[in-house]
Amino acid sequence: MAYKRILVGLDGSKQADLAYDTACDLAKTFSSKLYLLWVVNRDRGMDLSFRVSDDFYQDQAQKANQEIKPYVEKAKQSGIDVTGTVIIGNTKTVLATSFPQGNEIDLIVLGDTGLNALEKVMVGSHTSYVLRNADCAVLVVK
Repeated sequence: MAYKRILVGLDGSKQADLAYDTACDLAKTFSSKLYLLWVVNRDRGMDLSFRVSDDFYQDQAQKANQEIKPYVEKAKQSGIDVTGTVIIGNTKTVLATSFPQGNEIDLIVLGDTGLNALEKVMVGSHTSYVLRNADCAVLVVK
């Protein structure tokens, strides 16, 4: 099966970088469109408990926009049709359902864990959620 629209989740972790490299290789092999997605996780519990403002999330999104640019440029230099997007939202649902459905993604590529130290004990909670809930193929990179 040739994948036409590949999504890779980025978060600045080593595992996400490995997923990015794999997704780039696949995009080149299949001549696929590559979607890079960095989700600034909006945690409603943190909003309520610590009164986190929208400004906090906007600042994080601005940082993420700067962080994603080198990934986009590197893919473009490799001849890949690539789009980079930063979204503020629930990381699990954005990666598993809303972004893939809205962009007709047929393969999601994720690292096995993210930046959260607790997630490093097992497959990350976001990755695990995407595996269980995505409507398309999911490739987990170790």
